[in-house]
Amino acid sequence: MLITKIKAKNFKTYLSLDLDISVEQDKPIILIGGVNGGGKTTFFEAIYGALYGLNIHTTKHFKELLNAGALGKEDEKIILELYFTGKVLNEEQQYILSRTYILNPSGNPVESVKLNMNGTIFTYG
Repeated sequence: MLITKIKAKNFKTYLSLDLDISVEQDKPIILIGGVNGGGKTTFFEAIYGALYGLNIHTTKHFKELLNAGALGKEDEKIILELYFTGKVLNEEQQYILSRTYILNPSGNPVESVKLNMNGTIFTYG
């Protein structure tokens, strides 16, 4: 499996990230660089969070992870998406893994997970 794209909305330093990280067969390496505070660590935290979840237990923690630009202007939700490609039984498959975090009416953080496998959608939470 290869990650081909990452999207992050309202996550830490990213108000809206939509980055194509697909590679060519003869150029299989991607370099990530930038100034201190530019979002390199957050980029990898977004990938990890999309794969394994953010483990948010409190409203305070949710607000710490929410991009400050989203407060009062956008829906207060964090969305992390990873796009994958891979071969299964010699057929190219497309996957989109999406995690969304919101505060429920009681103010508690909740997570929902959606997996799109070649157009078939599975939802959890």
